[in-house]
Amino acid sequence: MSLPTQNELSMHQDPITLSPSRHNRWYERVLLNSVIGHLLALASITLGAQFISYQSWVQNDNQVITLGLLALCYVISIYLGKNIARFAGGKAISHMLGTSLVAVALVITVVLLLRLEYARSSLVIGVCILLTTQMLSVAITQRFKKLKVAFVPTEHIEALLPRNAKNMEYRVLKEPDLGGSRFDGIVVDMDAELEPDWIRFISHCNISGIPVFNARKVTESLDGKVNLSTLQSTDLANLQPQPVYLAAKRAFDILVTLAVAPLLLPVCIIVAILIRLDSPGSTIFIQQRIGKGNCVFSMYKFRSMRPLEDANAAPQFADKDAHRITRLGAFIRKFRIDELPQFFNVLKGDMSLIGPRPEQPGFVEKFEEEVPYYSYRHIVRPGITGWAQVNQGYATDTESTREKVENDFYYIKHLSPSLDFLIIIRTLRTIATGFGAM
Repeated sequence: MSLPTQNELSMHQDPITLSPSRHNRWYERVLLNSVIGHLLALASITLGAQFISYQSWVQNDNQVITLGLLALCYVISIYLGKNIARFAGGKAISHMLGTSLVAVALVITVVLLLRLEYARSSLVIGVCILLTTQMLSVAITQRFKKLKVAFVPTEHIEALLPRNAKNMEYRVLKEPDLGGSRFDGIVVDMDAELEPDWIRFISHCNISGIPVFNARKVTESLDGKVNLSTLQSTDLANLQPQPVYLAAKRAFDILVTLAVAPLLLPVCIIVAILIRLDSPGSTIFIQQRIGKGNCVFSMYKFRSMRPLEDANAAPQFADKDAHRITRLGAFIRKFRIDELPQFFNVLKGDMSLIGPRPEQPGFVEKFEEEVPYYSYRHIVRPGITGWAQVNQGYATDTESTREKVENDFYYIKHLSPSLDFLIIIRTLRTIATGFGAM
């Protein structure tokens, strides 16, 4: 039996779905069955809300509508959660709570638009049960559905082992035998030359129902990065974003920017006044950056640092300029308020709400020589926030820039509404708490 080639596996853009399959005893399947879990959760949310509120069965139309709304909230939250769970880190409790709150907001919007009559107390209680159920679901998943895989040893196996394996147990096999242990899958470097014994072992696992995964795909799905050390020039064809989604994304950027403009304008005016009172210098900081297609554009930010004495000084990493940050600047940077003027860049078409962060021309020239395929990140519009921002934050040297590019390539490869939604949730969490990457 021959193994699939790397090119055949790379035809699929979506991240692979890694789900435990070693729990094959009947009672394990019952306890971990997702359908049974969803039915129990749905019953808890709807019936729990009804009995806590009224200590009785449904008695009128308002109660029926309320239970229907709660069921709709749950279905939407599960749909959104399932879509973002495909991506690295998408199964965190905070993300599942985010999808639940979005689902509740959507349902409340429908209620207001249609002017539906509903039982408010039941809805509030049901939402509380929904949030509790989601937290328990994630906790159970992380406890009992932790992946357990075995890596087939190859020459470059060390480079293919995941850097972020907190949600997975793995073991590098020493011989073509599982030794009686149960695994959710076997992970293989499809580009490596394998001995006949290992090929027979992999074929036997596949026939026995043990999934065989591509090592590059597994590592990418867990780390949320495209490993530059194993990237080949032929892989760049799979980093081509879909034109239809790019057009829809542009329309979304414009609509959201116009919608939030009335809310952001008063905030921007207040921040501008405070900056002028806090330290001398201009309110808006304008800097040349490289955007889509390697085009240069002027990016706007609220000034958070004291002006440089030498306006022609060479560009420096953010940490080198930390001593220049003003008192107010530290605050607006912590909560990302300094980025608000970039909504104007979005309207102009220079930037998107979500995408790789734009760099200065001097840095771009440097990194094109030091980081493989660096300029390919300019195939999409740069963003106010992005996958690299919420996972890594600021790059402070060439090595961290390399990691940043790996994050950017993951975003470009899996560019989709679901991934953008996950980035929005993580960005809002960082803005609300002041903690996290970015």
